[in-house]
Formats: sequence, C-alpha cells, structure tokens
Amino acid sequence: MDNHILCVIPARYAAQRLPGKPLTLINGVPLIVWVYNNAVASGAFDEVCVATDDIRIAEAVELAGGRAEMTAETHKSGTDRIHEVAQRIPCSHVVNLQGDEPQIPAELLNRFHDNLLQIDDNCLLTVVGHATIEEKAEPDCVKVVLDRSGRALYFSRAGIPFVRDDGTGSTYKHMGIYGFTARSLDIFCSFPEGELERLERLEQLRALENGMDIRCMVYDFTSIGIDTPEDLEQFRRAVAG
Repeated sequence: MDNHILCVIPARYAAQRLPGKPLTLINGVPLIVWVYNNAVASGAFDEVCVATDDIRIAEAVELAGGRAEMTAETHKSGTDRIHEVAQRIPCSHVVNLQGDEPQIPAELLNRFHDNLLQIDDNCLLTVVGHATIEEKAEPDCVKVVLDRSGRALYFSRAGIPFVRDDGTGSTYKHMGIYGFTARSLDIFCSFPEGELERLERLEQLRALENGMDIRCMVYDFTSIGIDTPEDLEQFRRAVAG
C-alpha cells in the first residue's frame, strides 16, 4: 500500500504515581486530549487515534472530536496495545506516541515522519537526546549508547557508557517515541519477552536481543512528561502562563 502513517497513543487509566492520569484535567481538557490534539496539530501523521482498555478514556477522546479504539485488557505493554489497533486500521507505518507527553514539538514529529519512511522491516526508529549530569544517575532516565551510524547498541537504566578515567563524551537518554513499519511491528510483537528486557524492564531490548536494528534520531527538546503530581502542576502553570 502507499505510505500511510498511523500514530497510536496508548492510554491506561491505572498509574502507580498518578491514578487516572489520562483523564486529569488541565484547563478543563483531559491530558490524553492534550496529547491527541498536539499530535494532530503537528500534521506529521495521516491518522491519529488513542488505544485504550477503559471506556472512560475512549469517551473523553470522542467527546473532544477525536478517535479512540478499545483494546483488550490483557496487553502487557503499550506496543502490544498498538499492535492490536494496527491490525484493524490499514497502514504502512505505525508510531507509538506516549500518552503523557503533551508538548512534543511539531518539528520533531515531522522529522520523525521523514526518518520513519527510511526504515526497513527489520528496524524500528526512536528518539534520543543529551542527558544532564543529574539524569545520568537516575534509573527512571533510560540511557542508550549508539554506534557510528546512530543505531542503538544498548539501552539501560544504569549510567552508560561508564567513564573510567577523565574522559568526556555525550550520554544519550531515550525519549520514548517509537516508529515501525507495519511488518516490523508484527515481527517485534511475535517475539517473547527477552531476558534483558525482563531484567531492565525495558521493552526495546527485546528488539536488540532478537537482532532487530533500532535507529536513533538525535533531537534535544524540553517538555514536561506527566509522571507525578508535581509534573502535573508544572504543566498547568506552563499552559496558564
């Protein structure tokens, strides 16, 4: 089929640090709708939808004029949820956009679109940026090391690469946007959970363990990912000003 990029935003109601996060209101608008509207406004995708197992989230998106797809409650990951939706909606490429990142720049999403069209069926695309000194030590900040062509060698919650002596160099952090061809998504989701994936609790390691390429687009941007009540208040202040 001709190129048709489907952007899917996975959303669950349950969240350990911020229960009901997708439906949290900011200026009267649910967080998931902020993310959906930002994706649509970028113009980077042919189609955008929210994938959820909670009817309340689906209704909130549809009330705002968006598209939502109900998915099974048994999915272990957002990628599995996206895969279910991609089986129903014809597409050549699929983007997994996190449901708690309402301020991803349109320029990034459009560059991601252009790079996504260059990958093959044994590959996925993601985004990395430069980590701060503080982020290097944070397990919640996922680090990645790249080869000379920008492919991921490894992702870890540990501080990699380890600087043994007085050397200096960049440490990259993973930004959490994924792009697949429809076929590479099928292939990825056919693999069982990997050992490194289980140990690090990082889904992308499943691809590396099974010989898939992960190409990394370097793009530094500042946004407020909503993980905690403090993040939520920061975002509220940002959009209020």
